Amino acid sequence: MDWLRILRDRVVPRRTKLVPEERLQFETLLSELSAGLIHLAAADVDAAIERGLQRVVTFLGVDRGQLDEYVESKPVVRIAWARPGFEDMPRLVDDEQFPWTAETLRRGQVIRFSRIDELPAAAALDQANLRRAGTRSKICLPLRAGGPMLGVLSFGAVRAERAWPDDLVERLRLLSEAFSNALERKRMELSLAERLRFERLLSSLSVAFSHLSIADFDQEIQHGLRQVVDFLGVDRGSLIEFSRDGTTARSWAIEEWMDVGEFPWMTARLRSGDVVRFAQLEQLPDEAAVDRRSYLSNRVKPQVAIPLQVSGIVVGGLVFGTVGAERARSDELLEQLHLLGEVFANALARKQGELEAQRLRQDLTHIGRVSALGELTASLAHELNQPLAAILSNAQAAERLLAAVAVPEEVREILRDIVTDDRRASDVIRRLRALVKKGDLEFVPLDLNELIREVASLMRSDAISRGISLSLELAADVPTVRGDRVQLQQVVLNLVLNGLDAMHEPGAGERTLVIRTARDGADAVAISVQDAGTGIDEKTVDQLFQPLFTTKTEGLGMGLAIARTIADAHGGRMRAANNVTAGATFQFSLPVSREGAR
Repeated sequence: MDWLRILRDRVVPRRTKLVPEERLQFETLLSELSAGLIHLAAADVDAAIERGLQRVVTFLGVDRGQLDEYVESKPVVRIAWARPGFEDMPRLVDDEQFPWTAETLRRGQVIRFSRIDELPAAAALDQANLRRAGTRSKICLPLRAGGPMLGVLSFGAVRAERAWPDDLVERLRLLSEAFSNALERKRMELSLAERLRFERLLSSLSVAFSHLSIADFDQEIQHGLRQVVDFLGVDRGSLIEFSRDGTTARSWAIEEWMDVGEFPWMTARLRSGDVVRFAQLEQLPDEAAVDRRSYLSNRVKPQVAIPLQVSGIVVGGLVFGTVGAERARSDELLEQLHLLGEVFANALARKQGELEAQRLRQDLTHIGRVSALGELTASLAHELNQPLAAILSNAQAAERLLAAVAVPEEVREILRDIVTDDRRASDVIRRLRALVKKGDLEFVPLDLNELIREVASLMRSDAISRGISLSLELAADVPTVRGDRVQLQQVVLNLVLNGLDAMHEPGAGERTLVIRTARDGADAVAISVQDAGTGIDEKTVDQLFQPLFTTKTEGLGMGLAIARTIADAHGGRMRAANNVTAGATFQFSLPVSREGAR
């Protein structure tokens, strides 16, 4: 009957104690809820709490219940259940709307009132906002698990006033403890999963960057930045590299936006080894006015930038920002960024070291080429002397013949000789200039047979002057390789010079130097230089390619070392062995280019 329902609504809320039957039912409910929360996975905790709120709200006869979870004193998750037609309650830890309530809960005290006017005078603003929300009775319990407040558990009545007797409060405390423990386990599980995810990212980047070649550097860095941006949940990320002369060598970015010239204050801070960290542009100092304008034009709000250091030297910076809502950067996140920064810093350092080694190899190769010219001086004079003398003789003969009125056929032959000899002299000079010229490496598809013919043409006169026959055995099916023409010519030239020197020594047998090309399996080509000299001392085989080691009385010990360095830089392999009969064979292999493999 309606009058019984009205009487129940008026009388039951004002009871100061639970009756034994209600106490038993509520304790059974709490036991079931607590047991159900113990072994839940983190992903299922919120749904279980919501179901628990529904059961408690129904049992208490109130209208709504909610749990506001907090991280660093800020609400992050709201779990609520209300009867149909009733909205969720406002957040009570809100210093602007509920200053008294928020402060009381932070002190760990329970708030309960059957009527709003029971609140103290200090809670006048809280009372006004509670009335505006339609709340008549309420209880709020702070959630703690031995540390900072995890959140607030609240139940409220809108239809009628509700008393909150002490024995009910004690049992709701047990419920709050069960919810607190579930939240804490969820946080620990999520934190552990996040750490494992971070460790997998760190391990993946470390492995990817440990064997990173210069050719793949840009692509892998972009991929690594994308992984970090996705992990952080931000919108933009950049890697800046500082060159040794104090300028910005270059930068890599996700969502291209980092023009370092637009951020002088940030760049200067990074160069000084400082971390740049802000959540709002208003936090930037006055001297960062240029940076502030750049952030506004790029629609970037919060940002964190860390310097990358190797052995105390800043080699670059790692920068992340978002165009979305302002986000706080926790200390744990900064620690993660520093670890990631070490991986990127080491990658930059290895890249710079490899570039420096490449530069030194080029300089060393250039020195070897210039040194080889000293040995070619006699051959060059001999090679140029004959065609130049022929040109002069033919030119003088043509001059005498052209003085006559009639032009005989011999004039045309002389002129053809002049053209032929001139081209020959020009070819010799061109090859020598190309050999001496210093420049950047140019990896292009090469025909090894053609390359060897050029070197042989250059060395043939020197071989003749030594009384040595130069023989070419070039396989017709040799595929193209990819490499630097001048450097590979340097390798062949060094091996040919060594072979000629070996047969110049006393005790040399048949005086023939053979240069061969052949397939070395399916993916490589072998170039070998076979001499008929005295061979290699077995005791020195392992030292042949070491810098400054030589068996020549006047040698520098650099030719073979340079040759092996060039072969290694081209992905090849250098080796040497004595022949079955006499002399030795030096061989190096090169990988077939993709064009040649087709």
